[in-house]
Amino acid sequence: MSYSKITKKGQTTIPVKFRRKYNLREGSLVVFEETEYGLVIKPVPDIVDSAGKLAKYAHPKELITELIKAREENFR
Repeated sequence: MSYSKITKKGQTTIPVKFRRKYNLREGSLVVFEETEYGLVIKPVPDIVDSAGKLAKYAHPKELITELIKAREENFR
């Protein structure tokens, strides 16, 4: 079991073994989810990492922008 102290600003440090295991680096996003077991911290996948095979056709952020435009046009 690992422990971490909360600072007066509400900050804490994620132990290095978990940062490595879940590939958490400076700037990584995490989500806090309240469950029946307590508070769960989950990494939020980077949209660039989830682009997969489409990344060879364009930059992932461009693909997402085009996808959003297409969805908006379909709902008009």
